[in-house]
Amino acid sequence: MSISETVRMGFSKQPFMKTIGAQLASVGSGKCEIFLPFDAKLTQQHGFFHGGVISTIADNAAGFAAYSLMPQDCQPLSIEFKISLLSVATGKPLIARAEVLKAGRKIFHVRSDVLIVEQDDEELVATALVTIKCSKSVKEI
Repeated sequence: MSISETVRMGFSKQPFMKTIGAQLASVGSGKCEIFLPFDAKLTQQHGFFHGGVISTIADNAAGFAAYSLMPQDCQPLSIEFKISLLSVATGKPLIARAEVLKAGRKIFHVRSDVLIVEQDDEELVATALVTIKCSKSVKEI
């Protein structure tokens, strides 16, 4: 199975991504993009995307970017992340764009940017630094 197929299969097994409507947009070696259409159900009281939703797709994109570089008997596990919410996000889709900055044997450091997208126009709304641990795969229960 190719890296892309492995990542896509892992993403498809996440019920929470389905719940919020997130889609795996692209995956490559050390890179991942997750697309999230705007949905009023994912907003806070002012109609902006909730910070938790923005954090979720930033973290998930980082995990799958790292996963694309891991041995086949391993899976990603976020062990730390710091996110800076730079601007409000409302009314338009988001894309989380992650890239591995440093891939170690067990620890991966990943940057994940979240942007508002509208046709060819993008605006950065958040940036995260995520630490991912390469863990032995957990067998399905």
